[in-house]
Amino acid sequence: MHITKLLPLPLLMLGLNTPLYAEHISLPTISVEGSAGEETPYALPLPAITSPDTGELLKRLPGANINRNGPLTSIAQYRGLFGDRVNVLIDGMRINPAGPNTMDSPLSYIPASRLEEISLYRGIAPVSTGMETIGGTIVANSKKPAFGDGDEMEFHGNANAGYNENGNSYQSSVLAGITNKNHKFHITGSIESGDDLEFPDGEILPSEHERDTFGAGYAFQNGQQSVSLQAEHHDTGETGTPALPMDIIYARGENYSGQFKNKFTNGGELSANLSYQDADHRMANYVLRTPPSPMMRRHAITDVETLGIGMAYNFSSWTVGFDTDQSEHNADIFSPDNTMFYVDNYNDIERDRYGIFGEKIFTVNDWKIETGVRYSRIEMDAGTVDSSMSMMPNMMGANVRTLRNNFNNADREQNENLFDIVLNGSFPLSSQLDIITGLARKERAPSYQERYLWLPLESTGGLADGNNYIGDVSLDPETAYQAELGLDWHTPKAAFSPRVFYHHIDDYIQGTPSTNAAANMLSAMMGNPDPLQFTNVDAKLYGIDANWLVALTNQWQLDGTVSYVRGERRDTSDNLYRIAPLTARTMLSYIKTEWSVGVEAVTVASQDDVSSENSESKTSGYAFFNLLGSYQATQGLTLSAGVNNVFDREYQDHLGGYNRIKDNPDIAQGERLPGLGRSAYVSANFNW
Repeated sequence: MHITKLLPLPLLMLGLNTPLYAEHISLPTISVEGSAGEETPYALPLPAITSPDTGELLKRLPGANINRNGPLTSIAQYRGLFGDRVNVLIDGMRINPAGPNTMDSPLSYIPASRLEEISLYRGIAPVSTGMETIGGTIVANSKKPAFGDGDEMEFHGNANAGYNENGNSYQSSVLAGITNKNHKFHITGSIESGDDLEFPDGEILPSEHERDTFGAGYAFQNGQQSVSLQAEHHDTGETGTPALPMDIIYARGENYSGQFKNKFTNGGELSANLSYQDADHRMANYVLRTPPSPMMRRHAITDVETLGIGMAYNFSSWTVGFDTDQSEHNADIFSPDNTMFYVDNYNDIERDRYGIFGEKIFTVNDWKIETGVRYSRIEMDAGTVDSSMSMMPNMMGANVRTLRNNFNNADREQNENLFDIVLNGSFPLSSQLDIITGLARKERAPSYQERYLWLPLESTGGLADGNNYIGDVSLDPETAYQAELGLDWHTPKAAFSPRVFYHHIDDYIQGTPSTNAAANMLSAMMGNPDPLQFTNVDAKLYGIDANWLVALTNQWQLDGTVSYVRGERRDTSDNLYRIAPLTARTMLSYIKTEWSVGVEAVTVASQDDVSSENSESKTSGYAFFNLLGSYQATQGLTLSAGVNNVFDREYQDHLGGYNRIKDNPDIAQGERLPGLGRSAYVSANFNW
């Protein structure tokens, strides 16, 4: 398996004698296993936390990007696939957003200040990483104390604080733990707040944010068994999402998880995990933005509850296991000015998943091969729906009644049987060069939004294209045939790891012009005359991504990534929506034992291959530069400072949504949201 990791904590020079190994790519260091004693180029410490959003760190990995709908609402994208197609795990737990527009995206559940590492299974994710991994698997882990070395209890922890002048934002986090060689207990928390963000020509309204988190955990180990328990509370307060119809008023809840491992005398290991999530979310279109007319003021209350269980047994080169999670979603829309108004947007939605899998790793004539097979069953159902609009004695009421009755009379219970097959391989062409290959067949069932959105609304998992959508209960699963070919070249002073990939996807779920007469008439009455309907189409994605590094001298280092993906419809001449343009990051750094400085260039090409059916706008290319530096004041204290977008370059991120605010004098309604202007920041990180 190929795992790319990004470590968000500053790491000073590690020395030149780090072993290299071929299957693990650490950014900014690149390592290749199996060549012990080779020298690895120095690694520049990662920049300080300049944004509360963990998604900003994900963007530094090859092939990865984010769809941004607000300061905390980033949706992971990998090689052009995003949303529910990407399997995001937070501390090993799959997070289900409580909001049907993914305002509380999985990455929003772990603040950047509390992040220990974020990892990407580069290329084709193994079947053991989860169900429905058609778009890969991303793992984000929070900071935790390590076990001690002896019987006596030790006190360890981390404190982080930072300030960014763009948006007048601050963040702080604390981790405190008591540990010895068998036990460890920790408590942790974070506080963040910021005002509206700025771009060269004004402000992005609304883009303020608030978020608090608190967690506690206990772990035990004795050499054969290990047990860990963790509880997390998150509370996102009033936070703007200017690309969506409403803003976050709150998104709060708890996550609980437990893991158990037992090592047997025969060398086998049994692992088990249990998780539970309970989250509530409220949003509104009249609190953080200028309220619309009283007739159009809306707020929504949504929730999710999820229970997950998994077990795996690893022996020799075999891994077998099962996993399951059961989730229930609700979403209701109300009006603050009319207590009689309501819409059952999603009612008693059930999406239950059950999976079994097996993996084997073996060697044939120097080929290291990983094979995997997974069967998953997805069971979905929905309760009956209604709306006060159905009682209106006019054409609008008649259309709502038609849509309601058609949905309630449909066979809403839908079951899917999914099969994944993975074959990954690596072969050493020489001591410095490996060839990487991958083939897979992967499937994903429709999301609950794609299947059960019964009224033409923008409740679409965060597509943020301004279109009304309607679902289709009878959607088929997506089936992807994936191929990858790449190289890992590594020397004591340089490394280069390119990958070429191709995804051939049947029954890809995409919005297409609606043919539902009642939905079309109703949407037109609501001001959106051309609604889309989730439909199965045929698609393909292909491209190349790479990371590279070269040590110019013992102090000077050059490293970077480049990512390109092209997404097309195979059944028409249209393009897929919200596909990242060609992007490159290049860092030149100078590193000494106690301090380092660097300059980073971010270059993005224009994106002309846009989706006409989504009314997607083209974007121009741009480049901006970041300056960063760090100083290790003491053994535990690291000070960092920098300036992002040094020359205050104005640009539009193609993966940003469109402005929904009609009275922002700096951004026209319907225009793509701009990227951030110049941002100076300082931070301090202390370990003890």
